[in-house]
Amino acid sequence: MIKLFGKIRQKLLSENKFGKYLTYAIGEIVLVVIGILIALQINNWNENRKLQAEITDIYKQIVIDLDNDIDEFSNVIKYYDSIKPVYDAVFSDTRTIDLLDDGLSRIMAGGPITNMNKGGIERLKSVASKDSLSLHLIEIYDTGTFLNLLEKKISDESWLVTTTFRDNYSWYPEWISKRITKDNSSKELQDYFVNSQEYRHYVISSYQKLYNSYLPNLQFGIVELENIRKSINERIDK
Repeated sequence: MIKLFGKIRQKLLSENKFGKYLTYAIGEIVLVVIGILIALQINNWNENRKLQAEITDIYKQIVIDLDNDIDEFSNVIKYYDSIKPVYDAVFSDTRTIDLLDDGLSRIMAGGPITNMNKGGIERLKSVASKDSLSLHLIEIYDTGTFLNLLEKKISDESWLVTTTFRDNYSWYPEWISKRITKDNSSKELQDYFVNSQEYRHYVISSYQKLYNSYLPNLQFGIVELENIRKSINERIDK
């Protein structure tokens, strides 16, 4: 093709038809520019197609991450729901020695925490996708740090209680070394957990953080994650 264009130019010049040559040369330039633009458009289309395929693959990974996160949130809620009767008994000051068998002495000793799966989100950030769904996903996972802040407050209070036991009570080695029940614990230890107002105040403070703040946020988080999972599946199925 290039040889053909070259022969036409040479013929026009040899025939001294400069005007026609100039018109032809301009037309040739226009064709070259159009060809370059078409090539760029095809390249852009191919790159965009590859990007969309990668984003779809990332979305599939995020759906798996969301499934795991929803399960984890649900398991944390189930755990704290299972020990809420003990919290309620302390809150209402209706404690009995039998509650030692249900974990009365351990309800503030630390529980499960969340650890959101961020592999898919980090991949999504790396491709710098700007569509509304991607931005919403990134926002949800970034705000998940709020749960970590709540968990830190709960953990810090748990550590405060543990150090109080360690520094002030002779039964601490007994408490730290075994699962406490009504049949395997000392009278001093039993008396503290069944009757102490200090312990009750610690538990009430923990109750407020857990049942009035942390768990409602987990429940809201499950709804948000389920909604975003539905949106992603709709996008994947398009």
